[in-house]
Amino acid sequence: MKLSMWMIANQMTELDVKLEISEDAPAVLNSARLAYATNCVHVYQEKDYVVCDGEGDRIYIYDMDVTRAFELVQSVFDAYEDWITLIREEAGRQDYQKVIDTAWRMVKNPMVLFDANNKVLGMTSVYGEHDLDSEWAYLSRYGYSSLNAINMIKYTSGNSEFYSHRNINYLLPQNNLITLEGISYCIYVNHIICGRINLMAKERALNPGDSQLLGKIAEVLQASIGLYTLKDAGSSMNNVFLDLMLDKVYDKTKLQMQMDYQGWTGEETYYVTVIRFTDISDPELETRHINSLFRMLIQNLTDVCIHICENELILLSSRNLAKETDSCMLFRNLVIHNPVQIGFSLPDYNGILEISRFYRQAEYVLERNSRLLKPKAMQYFENMAEEYILTAAVSVEDKKMACMPEILRLWQEKQKGSEMFRTLFCFLKNERSISNTSSELFLHRNTTVYRIKKIQENLNLDLDDPDIRNYCYLSMLFLKAYDDLCE
Repeated sequence: MKLSMWMIANQMTELDVKLEISEDAPAVLNSARLAYATNCVHVYQEKDYVVCDGEGDRIYIYDMDVTRAFELVQSVFDAYEDWITLIREEAGRQDYQKVIDTAWRMVKNPMVLFDANNKVLGMTSVYGEHDLDSEWAYLSRYGYSSLNAINMIKYTSGNSEFYSHRNINYLLPQNNLITLEGISYCIYVNHIICGRINLMAKERALNPGDSQLLGKIAEVLQASIGLYTLKDAGSSMNNVFLDLMLDKVYDKTKLQMQMDYQGWTGEETYYVTVIRFTDISDPELETRHINSLFRMLIQNLTDVCIHICENELILLSSRNLAKETDSCMLFRNLVIHNPVQIGFSLPDYNGILEISRFYRQAEYVLERNSRLLKPKAMQYFENMAEEYILTAAVSVEDKKMACMPEILRLWQEKQKGSEMFRTLFCFLKNERSISNTSSELFLHRNTTVYRIKKIQENLNLDLDDPDIRNYCYLSMLFLKAYDDLCE
């Protein structure tokens, strides 16, 4: 393991030393020598002190003879080598708590290792919950970064640095949450953030050697934590959104945390997109394809929650990816170059807790699409919604959510006294006859014309399109039957 003079000096804090080390002293030193050699620490006597010279950077040691100083410096090299070997072994076992506790031997300051979702993978165990600051207490209690701390790190240090797509360290902001000076080191694998290490200055001040040491740890962790990220992405145990979509029991506290991290209130409109591989008989090859596609999507859809579940990728977003230009182009390129089919759900206007019904829509689309004589690479639920309502073996509530979203909202307004649902239903039932509609509703013709015009404007419905008109009418028939069922 190559060291810098800063890294060596950090192991001599209890000795009487003087440092003359440049801020950018590189980690290029291989060992200690009693005679000069390139990329080595030259140890020699000068007057009443010993000089340790590493490519022009110097540590002066007092009250020590040259033999003892040489042995000391060489022991630092040996200690670092044993240390990094142990960390490599622990990282290979994905025992991240041991990695952090082993790191303590050299850094002698508190550390925290996070995964890509700001989940704590390990934190220095010699410190208790209340030994540092309020953020340390939060991490100890909940196992996740607080949203306030994340935002402060992002924006105080510069958002561009936080998402730099390369290993980088930056200063942690000091405030009422994080009271200690600190640095954070982002771990990227193939341009995807996989983790982050925070180091705080409690026992001693930080210096360039600490950043270099974090870089060494990050380098060792890259491969291991990259695999961990992919494994974690496919585990419903560690993803509350996936638990919701699969109708599994979920942790309400964890759900709130994840909503906060996404910047969601629960009132947004949500969309589910499912990407399924086809025509791949080799399970190992399919896994590699899924993982590769996962990395690509993470890189290009940074604000979308992406999950691996069996042979599928499940995307949850608060944006309509099926309609946006950039994501549409991404999906078109995806289906051209990969053996995949993509299914899109209706928009979920009913809150995150209803999202499982919309996941089932996207799944239904793919199942039905695969049985068509000419399957489409991209299929939309609205094209199969009528069939779903009439024939699918799903719950009444699922069928209700399969109704045209605009009509569903009109029906919900009806519960509050609006006459627009009744007016539109009568209009469609009477084959868009203004006269017959007015007569049935006992309305003046101008009132009927005004209401229909208002409905079309508010809902942005083209009632001249027979497909839209049929979907409208079927949705209204179902919702009227639903009302009768619930009475």
